Amino acid sequence: MSSTTTPGARFVRTAGPQSPVIELDDSQRAVVALPDGVSAAVLGAPGTGKTTTIVELVAERVIERGWSPDQILVLTPMRTTATRLRDAISVRLGRATAGPLARSVASFAFEIATEAARAAGAPPPRLVTGAEQDADIAGLLEGHIIDGRGPAWPDDLGPEVRRTARFRSELRELITRAVEFDIDAPRLARLGREHDRPAWVAAATFLAEYLEVISAARERQLDQAELARFAVQALASGEPGERAAAVRLVIVDDFQEATEATFAILRALAARGVAVVAVGDPDVAANGFRGGETDVLGRLSDVLRIDGVQRLTLQYVHRHGETLRAVTSAVTDRIGAAAAGTQRAARATGAGDEGIVRVDATTPAREWAAIARELRERHLLHGVPWSQLAVIVRSRAQLDVVRRSLAQSEVPVRVVTGGIALRDDPAARALLTLVDVGIGRLALTAEVANDLLLGPFGGLDRLALRRLRLALRAEELAGGGERGADELLVEGLSAPGRLATIDHRVARAADRLAVTLQKLRDADGSIEELLWLAWDRSGLAKTWYDQAMGSGLTAAEANRNLDGIVALFTTAKRFAERRADEPPAVFLADVLDADVPEDVLAPRALSEAVLVATPSATIGLEFDTVVVAGLQEGVWPNMRLRGSLLWPQELVRAVLAIDSASIDERRAIRDDELRLFALAVSRARRRLVLAAVANDDEAVSPFLTMLGDRVAPADHSGRPPLSLRGMVGRLRRILTDPAATPVDRAAASSSLAELAAQQVPGANPGEWHGIAPVSTDARLFTDQAVPIRPSSLETVEKSALDWFLESVARSDPGMAANVGTIMHSALELATSPDPDGLWATVQSRWSELLFESEWIEERQKRTMWRFTLAMSEYLTDFAGSGKQAVAAEQRFELAVGDAVVRGSIDRVELSPDGAVV
Repeated sequence: MSSTTTPGARFVRTAGPQSPVIELDDSQRAVVALPDGVSAAVLGAPGTGKTTTIVELVAERVIERGWSPDQILVLTPMRTTATRLRDAISVRLGRATAGPLARSVASFAFEIATEAARAAGAPPPRLVTGAEQDADIAGLLEGHIIDGRGPAWPDDLGPEVRRTARFRSELRELITRAVEFDIDAPRLARLGREHDRPAWVAAATFLAEYLEVISAARERQLDQAELARFAVQALASGEPGERAAAVRLVIVDDFQEATEATFAILRALAARGVAVVAVGDPDVAANGFRGGETDVLGRLSDVLRIDGVQRLTLQYVHRHGETLRAVTSAVTDRIGAAAAGTQRAARATGAGDEGIVRVDATTPAREWAAIARELRERHLLHGVPWSQLAVIVRSRAQLDVVRRSLAQSEVPVRVVTGGIALRDDPAARALLTLVDVGIGRLALTAEVANDLLLGPFGGLDRLALRRLRLALRAEELAGGGERGADELLVEGLSAPGRLATIDHRVARAADRLAVTLQKLRDADGSIEELLWLAWDRSGLAKTWYDQAMGSGLTAAEANRNLDGIVALFTTAKRFAERRADEPPAVFLADVLDADVPEDVLAPRALSEAVLVATPSATIGLEFDTVVVAGLQEGVWPNMRLRGSLLWPQELVRAVLAIDSASIDERRAIRDDELRLFALAVSRARRRLVLAAVANDDEAVSPFLTMLGDRVAPADHSGRPPLSLRGMVGRLRRILTDPAATPVDRAAASSSLAELAAQQVPGANPGEWHGIAPVSTDARLFTDQAVPIRPSSLETVEKSALDWFLESVARSDPGMAANVGTIMHSALELATSPDPDGLWATVQSRWSELLFESEWIEERQKRTMWRFTLAMSEYLTDFAGSGKQAVAAEQRFELAVGDAVVRGSIDRVELSPDGAVV
């Protein structure tokens, strides 16, 4: 081991020929050199090497001091960070261990609870997921609303509010905080009365019933807060289990994200004489609105209830150069100190960074195009792997927009699995719905039938579905029936073979779906077997795999669909292992009714792709280049009050005797938003890009403007495109531009030839429109009348070619024309001017129409009813005589003429007596 005395110098440690070389600075070495049995709070700004210090702290104890690996435990608030730490420690030690040295707090609590149950001869507990807890709470709330009983919630928390996902989310948070602080229902009600929170009093009644019902329905099933309490009791009992009893040192990473459940476990360990080293940075805390306490590192001695806790600070930032360090400091300096602050003085020693740039766009589309350009430039011109690029946005709701926009620009992207509930993943939802209908839990209604056929497992588009509906209706009318297309469609999917009389591909596709539904009805297997039956019959595995191997938006969609299917099967497998006796309907109810995403333990693709994530998903990560996007006023910072329905965070203050009146809520929210922003910008190692939209309707975030002249504007003007599609378009413009020089056209032609040889789409002139020669110059009509519909006269006058193409290969006439056709039919069949009779005829054919949404259908119905009343009035006046009849005919001709021009009605004629023919 070598060392120097220069400030910021690195100490080099090696542990054998197979181990990597690890460099430490003097402040990191001070942490590693802590004496045995000493607890400490270690503060470190972003990039100061906190993870490296933790790994070396473990290695020093095992390799230098001869500790057994079982005597050290590294905890993190999240499973993903625990996985990364576990792998790093294993590589550093280079030896086998009896178990993982790094794990999440929930995992450690679960192990203690399992060992305690085993020692007592009881069955092991099972962790209740957030989705299951949300479903349980939703069921109880709905039961109270239906029965008219339950807690006396305040008037502003009526049934409509209690049915929302936001209310359930806050109720889960309130219950979690209550369990963490060992607050039972009577105490919660008392706190509600003392602090004038009637919602807490009602929640206390709900909590008592919830615990009673869940204890009976889910015996031995605990949520994370209950697991932590169980673990604390086991540790305090003196029989914590073999693993916990051997621990001498606990190291906690990202301690700023910890909640009371973690504090309770650490207190119980410290009471047993276990040393605790907590590492973190209050300035990047992202869990404040979920019970996290940003000032815990500054008051670790009080949290652990022990004396002699040392405070150490990492003094050198190795990730950033001077520019990026200055930007991070500009953000963190505006945040409250949170009982700390010494970490902000850390000095940058990293390699020279490339600074930060600002992308200003006038529209969101241009913002994502500019971001895609930045990412492609870093990858293609600077050789940065896709996996070393990241795009960070404020909320989960923005992730799908970013993913689609970047994929459309041919940038490969990946989103952290588990960001959305399975019910909200399109592919997983479609497969779940198919099985749901197959086993009979979900009724096969007309709406469900349409959704199935339009989904990936039906394979029809809207035009194909309309053709199928029209064919079914025509067949029904030919047989003398009067059923609508909706009823016929449901019948066709309910009975395989019913569609055999329609010899068309759309009918055959629908019949395959009907056969799948029948096989699901006849099957008697687990949820895994039912999902596999439907998936295997669909044939989508090969289709999506082939598409995923390509590029662009189609490949991105296919990858996303496959990820959703894999996550679904992983969740089904875990359900089958944990609840083997439960029928498939229970799984479907849990997943389809859950608004909370589960932590899916599915394998993740290791392919090179840009990470798109929220700030909290990037904890513990760093990238060469980071794009912080969507920096709009009102979006980031999001100043909406958190927990404004049930105030779960205020419950924590009430328990800790913190006066809420002394807290500026707006400033606290602003500080939380600044911490998220600091977390995002500090992930960059060499280049940071800040992007926003500025126009008459949108303003940039104040977080962007506060950085001032530290941010240089990005300049993409005049640069060639960095995608094959963009390059092909640019070369084609040059080649066909009369103003281009012969040299430029020759260069473009040569480049296009090379791209065409590599089969790049659009490069081969044979694929271009307008290049093929004219097939014939013969006359279309010879010595015969040309049939022209009245509504086509205007098209003929403007462009005879457009009229011909429309006549030969007529496209879908559109909803207005379809509605007009039905109205025309009603007028033809009218025997009296009675509006109810006209409307009954319209309704008899209404099922032939297919609308994109219910509100469009309702709007069209109201329009048609007004038109029917007008027609009835005109027909009544036609039956009269004199000036009244003449005026009615003139008004009718004007209305019909307008409809003809719009293409809604082709032809209307009146007989001498005024009847419509």
